[in-house]
Parts: sequence; C-alpha cells; structure tokens
Amino acid sequence: MAKFNDIKGFIFDLDGVITDTARFHTQAWHQLADKVGAPWSQELEDNLKGGVSRMDSLEMILNAGGLSNNYSDEEKEQLATEKNTNYLALVDQMTPNDILPGIKDFLDSLKANHYAIALASASKNGPRVLGKLELTDYFPTIVDPATLLKESQIQKFTLKALKHLISNQNNVLVSKMLLLV
Repeated sequence: MAKFNDIKGFIFDLDGVITDTARFHTQAWHQLADKVGAPWSQELEDNLKGGVSRMDSLEMILNAGGLSNNYSDEEKEQLATEKNTNYLALVDQMTPNDILPGIKDFLDSLKANHYAIALASASKNGPRVLGKLELTDYFPTIVDPATLLKESQIQKFTLKALKHLISNQNNVLVSKMLLLV
C-alpha cells in the first residue's frame, strides 16, 4: 500500500463527495410525477437513486401510474428534457454553502501543497455544479462523461483522469469517495 507521502494526486467524484445534488434530482422527478399524475412514494424515490438513467427513471415514474403507454417516445423525450430543465434550475441555485463539510478546507490544503486534482463524475453537469460551488479553479482536469461508454464507467473515468493527472505513477489508493494517486 502506498504511503501518504507518496501520493501525488486526488481524483474526486462529485455527488456524495463534494456536494449532494441527489435532492435536486428527487425534487425534479417529483415535479414531473405530479405533472403526469403518477403517484409518488418512498419506494419510487428509493428506486430512482443509484445510477438509473434518465429514461429508465422516467419509465419507472410512468409505470408507477400505469401511464407508460400514454406517451410516445418523442413525448417521453420531452418529459425527460423537462425534468432535466427543472433539475438544472435547482442546480443553478447552488452556492458554496452546498459544499459538503470539510471539502473546501481539504481542497485548499491539496492546492497549497501542489497535489494534482481531477474530477471523475458520471454527472454531465459537473462543470456547472463546480462553477456554482466556486470550485472550478481546484479542478484543472474534469473528465467529460460524454467521451466514455456506459459500461465500466468508473474504471474509464478513473483511468482517463489518471492519464490527465500523472503519467507512470504506481501509488494509487482507491476509495469509494475519491482516488488518491
């Protein structure tokens, strides 16, 4: 195992590590469920968490109300776009107060000690969220999830971030929350 002094950089996930935007997804999906007349429940909310795609989430909501066959694929795309618009409106209300406790001080310390820092998040809105949190300057490397395929996402995000951060480093400590390089 690498010694802490051997660590050269850190790769962060966004949600649950730097901030928590899950509540905004929940609010936006709940708004959409209310609009289409689908019943909202704790079970539905729980099933929407954890890496479920936007279209699969929409199908869960429509199925909860027996409404899936009431909408064409085009209408479903429009509903999913509307949900994302509502979500982004909530994200745009974020401030540095939405940074999880201890993260800003940790990033300040990493930057002051010249560690390499990257963001490897499945969120397509990572740069936008970092901007609202006023953390963009801490992350010279942000892996664009649009450049990666769905399968093995975390490995691909991690490898791409590592490639940008540091070449030929063996000292990597993997954690669910962040990677230490």
